[in-house]
Amino acid sequence: MRMEDIGTICPACGMTNDCQMTGDKKCWCFDVQVDKAKLEQSLKDKSKDHCLCRDCLKKLSVQ
Repeated sequence: MRMEDIGTICPACGMTNDCQMTGDKKCWCFDVQVDKAKLEQSLKDKSKDHCLCRDCLKKLSVQ
């Protein structure tokens, strides 16, 4: 998979995921703490090679 491919569609909801992983940039998702169990459950039977969108990742964040 090419790096630019992960920045297209969120596997959880199908919307644009707006991944910022290009070159030397750090994506916004690195600053979101996620409940790993919830993340695994939400990606069950879905592509784990694609990034989640901001809204889906927020739903899985540790409060």
